[in-house]
Amino acid sequence: MTDAVKTRYLVVHMTDPTAEQWDDEVDSPALQRWIDAGRTGERWELDGSPVGDRDTARSVVTRNGEVIVTDGPFPEQKEWFMGFDWIEAESIDEAVAIVSTHPSTKIGRLYVVPAAPLPEGVN
Repeated sequence: MTDAVKTRYLVVHMTDPTAEQWDDEVDSPALQRWIDAGRTGERWELDGSPVGDRDTARSVVTRNGEVIVTDGPFPEQKEWFMGFDWIEAESIDEAVAIVSTHPSTKIGRLYVVPAAPLPEGVN
């Protein structure tokens, strides 16, 4: 990458019931190579993590001053949030190219979302 200004992108990993299955023998080493490349500063990864099972999740909302907590799983969700990565790239196109090499693209759907600044007056 050049010295151009980089933007942070959130990569959201979602399940996809129509996708292939994870093959530990092939996909785990590929994932490790992807993580290692990012950790060495070669290209992209700032931080990332898988997440826990949908049965352990909670939904939290406030309505009319009342906090409502709902235990997972959430039947309205057909996909599940598997994890996330924060990456840096010079453009959304570069971020998509980086994400396209992630082995999770074959077992799910990855969304690439640019980070936005906080509203004025919020630190």
